[in-house]
This record gives sequence, structure tokens and C-alpha cells, in this order.
Amino acid sequence: MQGESYWNENVPWNFKDEKLSYEERRKMRYDLQDYMLDRIPFKEWAGRQVLEIGCGTGLDSVEFARNGAIVTSIDFAEESVKRTRETFQEAGVTGNVLLKPAWSTGLDDESFDCVYSFGVLHHIRNIDDVLKETVRVLKPTGKGVFMVYNRNSLLNAYSIQFLHRGEGNEEELATKYSERNPGNPYTRLFSTDEVKLFFGKYFSEVLVETFFSVIDTISQRKVKIQAPKELGWHLLAFCERPILTVTSLI
Repeated sequence: MQGESYWNENVPWNFKDEKLSYEERRKMRYDLQDYMLDRIPFKEWAGRQVLEIGCGTGLDSVEFARNGAIVTSIDFAEESVKRTRETFQEAGVTGNVLLKPAWSTGLDDESFDCVYSFGVLHHIRNIDDVLKETVRVLKPTGKGVFMVYNRNSLLNAYSIQFLHRGEGNEEELATKYSERNPGNPYTRLFSTDEVKLFFGKYFSEVLVETFFSVIDTISQRKVKIQAPKELGWHLLAFCERPILTVTSLI
């Protein structure tokens, strides 16, 4: 699969060697990415079915579950599945955590009210297959919430393209320098318009917002800066009403 060994070794928000507790990891995540608890609809899905694609260590899946959602979490990396199950247990909530690729989940048609994926889709080359699978498992009134990296961000312009100019083309540099550790197999950057067009193939309505104004310096990652909001590193796509029906995908 696409980079399975890398993501087994580099599970996002793991901090396994530091032995950080769930509460410590939760605080670190939502303090750094401080827009998430306000803007991501964790509280809107109580009693309804939520699927997270690419769960990492499960912090966001647990956040949905803490707010009453019925959560299924999938990841193609065994270490992510293991760590997410541990996070659910430590947080004292329940969730169904499965070892599944995003493009072939084996989950039932029209079974989820929301599909959520944060910082994952831009690492998947066959992203169209993932979106087809997403709309297959979504109910007709379902919604998607997705975060991808912003091509037109200060982080990309300065920390990736400028600091590493001459080392490769845009995609090569984004792949090499978008993540903390070397060896990331693939990263694709999007503009706001590209997100609208791309997700618009699969959803009737797509709203895109930009967050997380940060840069990476030579010595420090994710330094918060004062900048126009549209130059943030995160593009958050709120998608409603999947277009493709189950029969059109057969």
C-alpha cells in the first residue's frame, strides 16, 4: 500500500516514546490547532454514525465519541489501529476501530451520517477512489469534513518552496518537507479553488475555510504568525449531499 511502513513508524500525534497520556496529547493537539474545537462539528453528531478515514492515534475519533457520536475509525497502518484502540480505552469511550484502506473499506452502503478525514487525503495518490468510496458509504443527506494542505500558504511559500529552493519541483518539495520526519511517500497541495472543484465532483455543496497561520523555521516547526487568514496551512472543506449514488458507482 501507499507508504504503509512510513505511517506505521510515524503515527501522527503518537508521542509513544514520551509516554504522554491521552489528556496530554489532546491538550497539545487542540492548543496548537486551536481552531479545531470551535470549527469542526464534533458536537453535532450525537447518536449518529461518524466514520473517520485515517485515524492516527484516534484523538479526533475520541472527540466525536466523547460528544455522543457512534464512531468507526479506519486506517491502513496497523500501528494506528493499535494506538487508536488504546486511546479509546484510555479516554473511557467506545468506538469501532478497523484496519482498512480508505479506498476499499468494505463498509455498508449509505451507512454513515458524516465522513471525516483530517490531514490524510493529500497523502493518497488515488484520492478519487477514496472520494468514490466516501460517497458510497454516506447516506444521501450525509456530510463530509476534510482537511488538506494549502498550496497558497505562507508555510508552503516560505518553509517548503523558498527554504528548499533548487532541491526539486513543487510536488517533490511538498512530499519531502510537509511532514516532521523524512521518508513521507507523497503529499499533494491544493488551492481553495482546486478543493472546490475537486470535492465538487462528489458533493453538491462545498464550503472551504482556511486556518492555521504557521511556518516552519530551520530550527522549529509550526511557529504561529500573524498573517491573513487565507494564507493558513489548513484548508477545511465542509461538503454536503453526496452526488454519486450507489448505483452510479457500480
